[in-house]
Amino acid sequence: MRAVSVVGGAALSVALMVLGLWAWLHAAELATEAREPYAAKWAVKSAALAAGAAAQAVLLVMVVGRLYRRHLVDDVFRVAAVVVFLAALAAALVLGMAGR
Repeated sequence: MRAVSVVGGAALSVALMVLGLWAWLHAAELATEAREPYAAKWAVKSAALAAGAAAQAVLLVMVVGRLYRRHLVDDVFRVAAVVVFLAALAAALVLGMAGR
């Protein structure tokens, strides 16, 4: 079960990071149909940042947390990744609503 968690967490983390990098690179093309393309572009970039932060959180919880003993700094990094994810997700939602 531990190996499944580590491999699955690593695969999910890589998939989220690739998705985030692709979205960041193609943000302008994804936002062309919006009424406010500048705000929509930044909404896509904020969502890409949220995907990257989610990838880091998944990596810390499912991979690093299963392979190594937990320390205080691990908990700090987990909380920081979740805070960045939530802030970027909120920004993406607000900017997405402004872009429509």
